[in-house]
Amino acid sequence: MRFELTEEQEMICDVVRDFVAREVETKVEQLDEAEAFDRELFDRMAALGFAGLPWPESDGGAGGGFASYVLLLEQLSGGCASLGAALWTHVQLVTWPVYRFGQNGGTKHLRALIEGRKLGAGALPPRPGGIPPLAFTLTAKPDGDGYVLDGTLEFVFNGKEADLFLVYANVEGKGEGEGEPERTAVFLVERGMTGLQVRPVTQALGLRSSGMAHLTFDRCRISGGQLIGSVGQGAAIAGETWASARYGLAALAAGIAQGALKASLAYAKERTQFGKPIARHQAVAFMLAEMSAAAEASSLLARQAAWNEDKGLAYAEPSARALAYAADAAMGSTTNAVQILGGYGYMKEYRVERYMRDAKAVHMVKGMDVWAGSG
Repeated sequence: MRFELTEEQEMICDVVRDFVAREVETKVEQLDEAEAFDRELFDRMAALGFAGLPWPESDGGAGGGFASYVLLLEQLSGGCASLGAALWTHVQLVTWPVYRFGQNGGTKHLRALIEGRKLGAGALPPRPGGIPPLAFTLTAKPDGDGYVLDGTLEFVFNGKEADLFLVYANVEGKGEGEGEPERTAVFLVERGMTGLQVRPVTQALGLRSSGMAHLTFDRCRISGGQLIGSVGQGAAIAGETWASARYGLAALAAGIAQGALKASLAYAKERTQFGKPIARHQAVAFMLAEMSAAAEASSLLARQAAWNEDKGLAYAEPSARALAYAADAAMGSTTNAVQILGGYGYMKEYRVERYMRDAKAVHMVKGMDVWAGSG
């Protein structure tokens, strides 16, 4: 088995590292403190082809596949996990289901999503019987040739600035025969529609500049052309979307772990105690070794699941494993990073406390996923 990156993937990593150094690291702390989503940063990522990396060139993408996309996501999240979450949401929670199931709706927006000209927002894909926010909390009532949406959708990533919202709903009404699939459906809703209110989430612990928002639908009428797939397909679309999105979130966690390791190693090489750098003390060296192994394993698990999807192989179980491991690894590695930096690790002046807060956000998603029953 060959693990080396292709020449194209090496180039992608170089481009992302340069982008993070020039565009992201200079403002990430201010964005985190202000809980501000920087749309200009996303637009610059789109101009570099980040939003379209996994998709075929014939559809406006870059043709890099998902194995290259997770490498991009790792590098980006090592600098700013909130920006990584924004890209993950746009690509895997929104563009992915529209690309796979949007033949009956959403196609007029697909190329704009792939090219990043329109920003997509979405919450974690729900499942029947799940607890909020993993439940179908919206209702869609058929109305002529369209639907009327009512209800509240919480913790929508990118919601603060998005142009398009991918939402899941229970469709009112009864089927004509026995054994009809559950009446769940997916809709792509445009910003600014009458009856849609967007309320930004504030005072969050982690991923503070990912633009999270709560959506309230109050008799929001949409056209039938905004239906993605068909009525009765919502739960299946949610399940398949989440099966893919898990490994993207694992890549994001791997990036956090890598960022925490990089910051810890730099500090441990400079900080001296008892006449030598603390990196040479056994207790710290063991922590750094553990962090390095965890970051590398997280990356490999995410890449394996993404490679499987690229090759048309089963990826749901590898994706679930990747998230389960990487979320724990990010939480453990960032906790170690705070320990290594000691009192400095507790201060906002040093980035490891932000890594720890962002890791907790990913860890909470993993916890809800396991609680609701992943698979």
